[in-house]
Amino acid sequence: MAFETEFDLVYDSLQGVLKAGQILTVSEVNARVRQSLESEPALQFIWVRGEVASWTVLTDRNGNPYAFFTLRDEKSQLSCVIWGYALSRLRIHPQNGEMVCALGSIDVYPPRGIYQLRAEAVIVENRAGMLWQQYELTKRKLEAEGLFAAERRRPLPKYPRRVGVITSLEGAVLHDIVRIARERHAGIPIVVLPASVQGEGAPASLVAALALANSDAVERAVGVIDVLILARGGGSIEDLWAFNDEAVVRAVANSRVPVVSAVGHEPDTVLTDFAADDHAPTPSAAAQRVFPSREELCEQLRQLAERVERATRGAIAQRRDTLQRLGARVPLARPESLLARPRDRLTAAHTRLEQACARALDQHHKTLLGYATRLAQCSPEARLARAREQLARAERAIVQQVAERLAVHRQRLTALAATLDSVSPYAVLQRGYALLRDPHTHAVLTRAAQLSAHQPIEIVLADGALRATVMEVMHHDERTE
Repeated sequence: MAFETEFDLVYDSLQGVLKAGQILTVSEVNARVRQSLESEPALQFIWVRGEVASWTVLTDRNGNPYAFFTLRDEKSQLSCVIWGYALSRLRIHPQNGEMVCALGSIDVYPPRGIYQLRAEAVIVENRAGMLWQQYELTKRKLEAEGLFAAERRRPLPKYPRRVGVITSLEGAVLHDIVRIARERHAGIPIVVLPASVQGEGAPASLVAALALANSDAVERAVGVIDVLILARGGGSIEDLWAFNDEAVVRAVANSRVPVVSAVGHEPDTVLTDFAADDHAPTPSAAAQRVFPSREELCEQLRQLAERVERATRGAIAQRRDTLQRLGARVPLARPESLLARPRDRLTAAHTRLEQACARALDQHHKTLLGYATRLAQCSPEARLARAREQLARAERAIVQQVAERLAVHRQRLTALAATLDSVSPYAVLQRGYALLRDPHTHAVLTRAAQLSAHQPIEIVLADGALRATVMEVMHHDERTE
């Protein structure tokens, strides 16, 4: 038999299987897998170590409790279930993030076609799982730096002009916040800053959204944001892990705008809850806390108006009674009686004031007379006259001293001049002597050895000089002969 197409081949094969009764239903496949796993000794009564990623306790129709939980390591995870009797024997239920060892067998859950560990016992091996340990380390570090200090938290504005929401555009969180905001106060604008709230890129996306909310660009574009809601729905610890990232926590703590952390549901606690100015158990609760209720405000205004009206009426009635009581008194009936005693006190005070002024004027007059006498004694004219007399005496003394000193110096100068004349060579010339000099060097010639025949010489006399020539040089011994 020849098959014309691939479809014909498949169809014919299907017809053959149907005739042989070899097609299985889904339930039959799950039953076979379950039977195969239950018959495998290597998968029965085994110990499995892992970190608890989720732990949920439920109750069946008969009221018996049981728990679904997930174990995981660095590469994979395993669904688990523990039924009532085994659950009741646990001394303590493990928490998310704890490291445990579970004893059980691999089984298949037919309605959903998934395999799971049917646990008989769960032992908490280490109360600090990988994520839990990292959570605690980051928490202790930031707490030591003071990022979680209560004094850093700012009160939320009672009547915000504009509210910012940082969350994912997907999911029901944003829808719930907007719905509650419109129900409570539709007049407050909402600025949505979308960010990724789960996955590897979530921390960077959240930090960028927080920076944008605090930027001047957003303030110029939409106006001042008075409060921020950082929101995400519930999930496992790994789903919420972006809100435990150190960079995100620091961005929340350093935000210029007050932040409300609304991540997860009631039991969930992330580090942004400690760094934020306020913490709400759910995003819906954060919206109810941030957006004031218009109805509540109107009711408060109505109550305040009633209280003001009652207080005003009471005050008017009280003042009216007071005026009536005062009007019945005698002083108010005769007002002039109220002025008698003040008038007497004023007259006495006037008399005392006049006497005090008179005494003060007399004292000031005496003081001025004393100042006038002292001023006359210190008159500038008398002081100038004395100063002129002293100056004249000093001038005369100086002139006399200068004259005496000039006379002494003149005598000394005369004596020195006489002494100088006595030793001057020109004085010798006046007595008939002459001075011989070399006409070129003007050196004084004192010995015959300095001269030679026919040598020109210069003869200096008392009133002039002569040019001469030596005819003959005669030494002392020749001249005596």
